[in-house]
Amino acid sequence: MIYGTRLTQAREFCLLTQKALAAEIGISQGTLSNAERDVTELPMDVLTQLATTTGFPVEFFQQGPRVAFDGLPTHFRARAGMSVKESNQAKRGGEIVAEAALAMLEQLEGPPLRLESHALGTSPEAAAQAARDALGLGPHDAALGLPVLLEHAGFLVVALPIPNTRRDAFSLWFGQQPVLALLDTDAGDRQLWSTAHELGHALLHRDAGASKTLEQEADEFAMHFLTPLAAMEKEIPAHPTLQDFALLKRRWGVSIAALIRTARRLGRIDDHRYTSLFKQMAARGERLRERAAISPTKPRGFRAMAETLFGPHPAQGLARAANWTPAFAEEVLARHATGSELPSRRITNVISLSSRRVRRA
Repeated sequence: MIYGTRLTQAREFCLLTQKALAAEIGISQGTLSNAERDVTELPMDVLTQLATTTGFPVEFFQQGPRVAFDGLPTHFRARAGMSVKESNQAKRGGEIVAEAALAMLEQLEGPPLRLESHALGTSPEAAAQAARDALGLGPHDAALGLPVLLEHAGFLVVALPIPNTRRDAFSLWFGQQPVLALLDTDAGDRQLWSTAHELGHALLHRDAGASKTLEQEADEFAMHFLTPLAAMEKEIPAHPTLQDFALLKRRWGVSIAALIRTARRLGRIDDHRYTSLFKQMAARGERLRERAAISPTKPRGFRAMAETLFGPHPAQGLARAANWTPAFAEEVLARHATGSELPSRRITNVISLSSRRVRRA
């Protein structure tokens, strides 16, 4: 027996329409549609071709999914033009990886949740300060390595093997567990802002659907969380240049563009200087991709759990447990940090294994 929801999950993760997948595996679209609705079974030769086409073994389709994100308030940090197909791909990938993570978490004792959600209408600035305090960030501490800090605070942070074309991250609450999913990127400043933006959604908009107003609130939260104004007042000089902003970018991990906007907000620059700085960036080809590169941060928790349960080279064990191929397990693991890949000594091994013990049966 196979589960139709698994067919849909794998198909949407692979960005395939029913028509395209049916053609690949040699059946009619109607037959595939019926299989996705659990109306008909597929023969083994078709399942074998399905496994080849999607990259998931037959066993994946024979185990019902335990995680479904549809119907849950989900917030995307995305560029304009993200299609429903791209949104669905990200959610399906999030379901697949989060299911494996939550299954591992059931066997381990994780850190308690130290960040509380707030009622709608809470000030983004107040929520940002409360979150900084809960994470142990001082008034002048940059929130570098934020994905790892959130793991310490009880968030499930997963990195997905999906390019971040028009999508950077998304967040939701799965029961009492906040989940934050990161898509592939090599732009650490954008990843940091997206992570803080999604943290804002998780804390401010837990049960609310998407809207332009809530997106603005999440960006306001991210600004106060990543660049607290009291610290910026001391660190942004009176007449800042692009070089000044490049140095501040390395210190705080946020984009030059975001720092320019903060400088205008604080009155360090006027509207004319604001426009001039962005024109300079455009002339240097930096409006879409800034030269002062910041490396992204890999979350650690998923790989740490896999190493605890399956050993220092966990791909084979993870693949067996999750009904994945070893190749897909390697893809997912590669997007999560080894102990040596953590961003600084300030961040420990994410989930210290002394506080996450394997539960005894």
